[in-house]
Amino acid sequence: MHEIRTTIPPECVAEAARLAHAAGIERVVIAEVFVEGPNEHRRLLSVETSTPQARVFVESFLHSPVLSEAGCTLTSREVRAIVGGGPVSNLTRPMSEPIPDIIQDLWQLSHVTPSYIARAAAGAILLATGILGNDPVAIIAAALFLPFLAQVLALSLGVWSRDRRLVLHGARALATSTVLALGAGAAVAWIQGGPILYAGFRSPLNNFFLSCIIGVTAGLSTADDTGRRYLLAVAAAVQLAIFPVWLGAAAVLGTPAHDILYSRILSFGINLTTITVATLAAYASLHLRSERL
Repeated sequence: MHEIRTTIPPECVAEAARLAHAAGIERVVIAEVFVEGPNEHRRLLSVETSTPQARVFVESFLHSPVLSEAGCTLTSREVRAIVGGGPVSNLTRPMSEPIPDIIQDLWQLSHVTPSYIARAAAGAILLATGILGNDPVAIIAAALFLPFLAQVLALSLGVWSRDRRLVLHGARALATSTVLALGAGAAVAWIQGGPILYAGFRSPLNNFFLSCIIGVTAGLSTADDTGRRYLLAVAAAVQLAIFPVWLGAAAVLGTPAHDILYSRILSFGINLTTITVATLAAYASLHLRSERL
């Protein structure tokens, strides 16, 4: 469920209210406000509705010829409950979220900040410790920290919506996570020593099928209010990060036979490409676009 608020000129109220009613929203709250900066009186229009209706209203609003040129602002908030807003069975439908929610969430999660670097490095160090000692607890704990899935999602959505800035933003964060994983693998191997005891690598074909499942599910969950995204992030983190960590450790402890090395590199490429393409397909099925954002 969402609340959508927009600040609009008085002459645009009728158009915004019409779009809300056309989306199936019965109640529209309008209040007069004063906006400092431009120093002008405007109208604050607010609707509280189900997630699908909120998306229809937001899309109509963003593509309205009248409203798009009026200097309007729009905010979206997820709410926990709406009492008196209609049947609960309709209000609580979770898919799919307004497009600005999805886009800006992926932008926020893919900013390379000191905190991002710390999480990526800490997760990679834990993962390196886990694969060197074949410690499943360390591997699972590492997956809680590693930032990989949101960055692949940003890359996929950027490609689908032809948003070059989002593609570069996601790719830069993904490259940062990969480089840190390589470095952490090498550093832990140099300090702890070998050999690498973890032997749970799957074949490239198995990796392909698992990555398809992760990619489609992650893409659909991005637009779902009830999607358990943190659980998918855990699965995707191990599916992606374990290969650069292993390569970094192997570079220090001694490069294995070429067939093993090529299989690991191929599996990493397959996983990354498959999750990206599968997520893109999920976004296409949801008709997500961001031309006006």
